[in-house]
Amino acid sequence: MAMVKSIPTFVLRLMALGATISATIVMAASHDSATVLNLKFDAKYTNSPSFKYFVIVNAIASGYGLITLFLPSKSSLWRLVLVLDLL
Repeated sequence: MAMVKSIPTFVLRLMALGATISATIVMAASHDSATVLNLKFDAKYTNSPSFKYFVIVNAIASGYGLITLFLPSKSSLWRLVLVLDLL
């Protein structure tokens, strides 16, 4: 019965890990340019401190998701994981 309860949790955590990794890659690799009044503006994530912050936070969230995937369900750290999930 415990295995049946852990499979949906594993699948949800795997989906969250995939979402954070893909968001990190998209934000770090994206760039765009716009032309306004014959002036070309290049936009990259390194141009804004807030984008740098979001790339770093997404990378940390990806690491957290990877760690929680391989944490045993009988571990006493699951209470800490529950608190960190709520944050």
